[in-house]
This record gives sequence, C-alpha cells and structure tokens, in this order.
Amino acid sequence: MASTISHIKRARTPEQKSDRRETILGTAKVLFMEAGYEGFSMGLLSKRAGVAKGTLYLYFGTKEEVLLSLYSQEFERFCNNIAVGISPSISDADFVSHLYETSLSDPIFLALHARLGTVIEQNISVDALITSKRNMATHFHTMVTQLSEPLGLSFEQTLEALSGISALLTGSYDGSSDSVIENEVLPKDVATFMGYFDMKVRFEKNAGYILQGIRSSSR
Repeated sequence: MASTISHIKRARTPEQKSDRRETILGTAKVLFMEAGYEGFSMGLLSKRAGVAKGTLYLYFGTKEEVLLSLYSQEFERFCNNIAVGISPSISDADFVSHLYETSLSDPIFLALHARLGTVIEQNISVDALITSKRNMATHFHTMVTQLSEPLGLSFEQTLEALSGISALLTGSYDGSSDSVIENEVLPKDVATFMGYFDMKVRFEKNAGYILQGIRSSSR
C-alpha cells in the first residue's frame, strides 16, 4: 500500500473509506507528535497525507474531530494495556504505579487526555461526540470489569476509582519533556521541595488516597 493517500485510488467501498480514514489518522499521529496541539492544523494534515483539504473534511469536520478519533484509538490501547499484567490481589501501590507508567508509555495519550474536555470536545459535532463516547465507554467498562476482582472492589467501586484517577491524569500532565535538570546535583532542601510537585509522586500518592477512600467507605 502506498504511504500517502494521493497514491490511493478514490475510496468508494466502505472498506476503502475505512482504510483511508485510518491512513489519515496514522498521518495525524505523526504530525501531532512533531507539531503538538498548537501546531496541528487541517492544512498541514492535508499536505502530509497527500489529500485535498475538501476530501479531508469528508472524513473529519474539524481538527478536533481528528484528534478525538486519535484519542479514541489511544484510549482503547490504554485500556487494553492497563489490564495486561495485572496479577491477582495486586497492591494499590503497584496498581497506581502500573497505571502511571502505562499512561506515560504513550505521550500522545496524556497530551490529548489533558485537553479532551476543555478544548477537543468543545469543538466537535454532537454526533461525533456521541459516537466517540459510546466507543470509549465500551472499552472503559471492559477494563473496569477486568480490574475489579484483582483490586478487590466491586464494579461500581472500580468505576468510581478509575473515574477519579482519570481526573488526576489530566491534572498531572504538565506538557513538558524530560527535565533539563534531571542530571544535575541539587541541594537536598531544593530537591526535597521540588519532589513535592513531582508528577509521578503527586499522581501515585493521590491515586492511592482515592483507592483508600473508596475502600474505607465500603466498611
């Protein structure tokens, strides 16, 4: 298969249209990794994908619809990966650490997750929103079902825990890459103070509090 849509014959069948849509999303992922949210545009995507802008709009109404579809793919992958490697009776500390590392394993996921409710979903059609939410709900509920027994929680409790932890993921994302001072030797007092605001530390601590609170409320 050619690497750009310009080399693909006009999509006529549902299968061809689906393939073209996936090709656009594959190009969008690369573009987003390079340009970020602010630098991402339909014009650039059109050029990168080798498709006319008018054709691009047949598949996605706005750049946010492209990014929402991209997020939906990453969310499905995230849900599947969270459930992988979860041992029976996993500790809360190990679980939140696994969840954090899985979130960071795909930088696009966190970057889109942080903008999902505030920007992306504010600039899409209602139909696109409904379709996306139904798709994500299916994967989310499957993940909840898979995690409830290892965590020793009911389906409803696991749902409540993961919903709260999802908000922590949004708050934890700072959009930065590796720290420019990570290899520097800092005074102990400065290092200690900075540790209070370390993304991993604050996420794992607060995610643990959420799980503890849910367990306490069920007693």
